[in-house]
Amino acid sequence: MTDDCHIGFNYLQELHEQQQQQIDQALVRSMQTADLSGMKGEDLPYLLRSDHVISCILLVCFILFTLALRNGKKVLYQHMKNFFHHKKRSSLFDDVPNSDSRYVLALVTVTCILSGFCLYDYFSDENKMLFQLIPHSILLSVYIGAFALLILYKWGAYNFVNWIFFDKEKQKLWMIAFFDILVGAGFLLFPLVLLAVYFDLNANTAKILIFIILGFTKIMLFYKCIRNFFPHIHGSFHLILYFCALEIVPDLFLWKGIGFINNVLILKF
Repeated sequence: MTDDCHIGFNYLQELHEQQQQQIDQALVRSMQTADLSGMKGEDLPYLLRSDHVISCILLVCFILFTLALRNGKKVLYQHMKNFFHHKKRSSLFDDVPNSDSRYVLALVTVTCILSGFCLYDYFSDENKMLFQLIPHSILLSVYIGAFALLILYKWGAYNFVNWIFFDKEKQKLWMIAFFDILVGAGFLLFPLVLLAVYFDLNANTAKILIFIILGFTKIMLFYKCIRNFFPHIHGSFHLILYFCALEIVPDLFLWKGIGFINNVLILKF
């Protein structure tokens, strides 16, 4: 084989090595400049149980229930006894100090919070777009605040109407019964809210249980209304007007008002 052939083969080999080096360098540069973040995945859906603020709120509710049952059980027992034992004069604190009414107020606050959770759970299933656009903390705060305003409105309306038509003792007995029923509703709602938040309670089952608790509270209020204000049969018409105007109609306004607020929030955000 001639010298020219050897020179030609060496030249081709050098070209091949240079080409291979260029390929290797290009691969190294591509690896260095590649996006190391990878493919962007889908965000996990928001869950109440993964929110630390929600867990803290429920923990505070549990602590308040525990303190009420431990230190204020005498007060709660007296409330229950007086609710089913009708008297002409109020005797809520016959055997306990007046300062212990703080347990009742604390538990009513807990009931407002738990009712807000129930509204949140209902609308999270009924209006998906609402929860995709608006921060969940804002929605929960709105629902809790709406229920608290409803309680304050009923408290003021009952005091005003009862002050006009009934004596002071009946006014006091009715407000005691009203707050007692709110406290009882809180005790019933607490396990339901825990199941909905931490155990993914079925939405339809939750709705049925909430409506049962709501119906139970209305029946108890209706019973106390009869015993306290309208014990005679000729007062039935006035009973219906009184109960519907001060108890049912505000609830309907709350429901319509929350729907309106939801629409406003969607337009704003």
